[in-house]
Amino acid sequence: MTARPIGVEVSCDGPDERTDCPESAAIRASFDSVTARQVRADGRSDGWTTRRAPGRTEDVCPSCTAKRQDGAQ
Repeated sequence: MTARPIGVEVSCDGPDERTDCPESAAIRASFDSVTARQVRADGRSDGWTTRRAPGRTEDVCPSCTAKRQDGAQ
């Protein structure tokens, strides 16, 4: 049996401030990603980011992004 990494778990800020992310927040693993900052950069390059305030970003997975667009604030 061979184990292979299938992704890296990252923290998603969830659909709103009071709710945790309801989905598994996994992004593709990269051989270059070894630090938390690099893993987050991978997620952002895959579209896992939204603006929180001018100059600041928050990590939101595709599922939570859709929930926010549907009106969850």
